[in-house]
Amino acid sequence: MRRWPVIIAALPVALLALARVGLVILSLTGHPPFWAREPLTLAEAAAFRDGGEVARLLAAGQDPNATYKVRRGAVRGRVDATPMEAARASRGPEIVQLLLDSGARP
Repeated sequence: MRRWPVIIAALPVALLALARVGLVILSLTGHPPFWAREPLTLAEAAAFRDGGEVARLLAAGQDPNATYKVRRGAVRGRVDATPMEAARASRGPEIVQLLLDSGARP
């Protein structure tokens, strides 16, 4: 009879540990537990001055001269833009140079 208070007291700790294990498993399998990752388009990456993502997308074969959809607020007043337009709008000279080196038209 005296074991029940100990079991009841340990239950929240055990549930918390189980939840932590579940979160670790989800993150290791590539499924973030709290948010979904929405990939950036090349124009969005240029607008956000994310040089690493711009380089990765260019290496994956994305066209630096194509027009891409951009999410609201990425490029002022635009719903689509070329990566060069987005880089210029965000005043990112290093991104502009990266795009020029990749064959983007000025």
